[in-house]
Amino acid sequence: MADELNKFMPTGLTWVQRAKMGELKAVISPTASDRGNDFHHSVHLYGATKALGIDRPGNAVLDFGCGTGRFMRFFGDRGLFVIGTEITQEMLSEARRLGLPRNASLLLTDGVSIPVGDNSIDMIWCCAVLRYSLFVSQPVYHQIAKEMYRALKPGGSVVNLEMYVDSEPESFTRDFEQVGFVTRDIRVLKRYAGFVEDCLKSHLFPPRFVSATGKLWAALHYWFDKPGRPVPGLRDYLFVWSKPK
Repeated sequence: MADELNKFMPTGLTWVQRAKMGELKAVISPTASDRGNDFHHSVHLYGATKALGIDRPGNAVLDFGCGTGRFMRFFGDRGLFVIGTEITQEMLSEARRLGLPRNASLLLTDGVSIPVGDNSIDMIWCCAVLRYSLFVSQPVYHQIAKEMYRALKPGGSVVNLEMYVDSEPESFTRDFEQVGFVTRDIRVLKRYAGFVEDCLKSHLFPPRFVSATGKLWAALHYWFDKPGRPVPGLRDYLFVWSKPK
């Protein structure tokens, strides 16, 4: 499997090992509590909702690095045809086990190539994926950006949500702009640690409020935080790159 060859490796467990840990632990954090992962998932759902509003995509959305299929279900339930790609058969099997919408298909890939025709995809969605092709010993981030440009229809967009980032947004935008994309937007969705994180760890925080709090927290950062604000620590970004018409 691709991740067993030291490509796109997370820290710690491999993607094959993580695939059987459940829908969210597999793709967010194997060591976080359920409420912590639920909170992060709600932040990500806010980003996916904003993706739908950027330019209402046509029929075909590609979920690049679909993991356990959580966003395939999100987009498919909203009437879109979704293609999910993954580098491990184990992740694809888990996505099938958890259930996929009728208007969805899965593809096993090498993590770079996208086996679709030129100019055939309306929108490409990525969540917590591309950093594993950039911050590695043999980066293939530029090749992925080039392949996404080929597959995307003119006027279409790549919406990329990056987690656990400790670098400036320019480290992600540079290669996409070099292959021809235009950076339309950069937002912060979350910064790690602080009051909200401490509250979530407390057993006094009602579990039923976790998802709503995650979406609210993401909205506050989306509208009021600045990507270039010089605050140390990890953060989650939402990038939008468009292919010119």
